[in-house]
Amino acid sequence: MALHAQTPADAPARTGVPAPAPAQAGRAATALGAALAERGEHAAAERALRRAVRCCRAAYGPDDPRLAVPLRALGAVCVARGRLAEAEALLNRVLVLLAGPGDGTEEES
Repeated sequence: MALHAQTPADAPARTGVPAPAPAQAGRAATALGAALAERGEHAAAERALRRAVRCCRAAYGPDDPRLAVPLRALGAVCVARGRLAEAEALLNRVLVLLAGPGDGTEEES
């Protein structure tokens, strides 16, 4: 019997352990990304936070305010990595999410 590295994608099928729900996976990836960023491991933090954003979008939808947490953390990592234009776009998205849906009376700027 040959041994091979187990990937997260095939772990549930072979172990019988169900894959985490997208919301739970998003929270875990956000926490991991924040911890890695705090340690200065920005490349790994970025990967974890991009996964967190994907999971949270899948769990909550693209306009849910709960996306603000991983997006804000990802924006901070982009600042640390010198990608200021991307960070600005991410942080502007956070502001839009936290402001909530507009009532249609104000113009978009």
